[in-house]
Amino acid sequence: MQRHRRIFLKWLGLGAGSLFLPTAWGQRYPSRPITLIVPWSPGGSTDLTARALAPTLEKILKVPVQVVNRTGGGGAVGHGAIAQARPDGYTIGIITLEVVLPPWVAQTKISADMFSPISLLVLNPVSIVVRKDAPWRTLQEFIDDLKRNPGRYKASGTAKWGSYDFARLGFLRTLGLKDEALPWVPTQGAAAALQELMAGGINVAFVAIGEAANLVRAGEARYLAFMTDSRFPAFPDIPTLKELGLDWTFASFLMAAAPKFTLPSVIDVLDKAFAQAVQEPEFVRFMQNANLVIRHLDRKQSLVFIQERAQAMNRVVQELGLKF
Repeated sequence: MQRHRRIFLKWLGLGAGSLFLPTAWGQRYPSRPITLIVPWSPGGSTDLTARALAPTLEKILKVPVQVVNRTGGGGAVGHGAIAQARPDGYTIGIITLEVVLPPWVAQTKISADMFSPISLLVLNPVSIVVRKDAPWRTLQEFIDDLKRNPGRYKASGTAKWGSYDFARLGFLRTLGLKDEALPWVPTQGAAAALQELMAGGINVAFVAIGEAANLVRAGEARYLAFMTDSRFPAFPDIPTLKELGLDWTFASFLMAAAPKFTLPSVIDVLDKAFAQAVQEPEFVRFMQNANLVIRHLDRKQSLVFIQERAQAMNRVVQELGLKF
């Protein structure tokens, strides 16, 4: 038994007495650089949030915080890298709604219970976006065209069975249409999907409001509608699906998380650091300018939040009658 304990402590890189001094270990943590993994491509909301947070976290924790994009497998590569990292607090990441989406979980074998939640950071309400030269000026015009020509147009936003794919599926369900009516083109995140939209590879994108904001403001793209309960303050002229008679709202989330079995004393340090970082004026201004919605919850609240989201997504799967 003693031998196994020594091996475990050596794997964690701890001295023999450290297991019994979690407070002391927490005070010494961190003592070297931290890697913050982003499972999605550069330029999307997850990447932008991580890179905006990193400098502030460095000041608070007094060690370098390096943002690393680990893309591939529809988010599975990056999420897997977070889950499989050594649980010592030096490799953490930002997990997204995918970890509670049953089809994605079934395909990747990566689920929310493989992580230790640190802090909910952002809620990302979803928008429906088209190019400036799209033939539809309103969502109703797009819907009418879609019903006349099912399968003619293509959409994207992320990987198949990812969060924005769920947004599309719910939208189609409210119209009484099947998946095939608006085929999905898998991409490695919103930034890649918007590039496809601009290049003409797809006709419509389902992405977070903030992710398309720069293109919309530049006149290169147009919002047709938002999947929010009420109008979004930064774009008050854009209607919600509910206003248009479609009972569907959807938002993804960004949550800082560590691998499962990371010591609570380490999670506490990170929890406090993120809580302070999201209130820093520079970060708040950046997020407001990017139209990303800060929604902070501490580690205990984040655990409840992700459990509730998992239950909600299971209900959505049943309502949509998804087969995967």
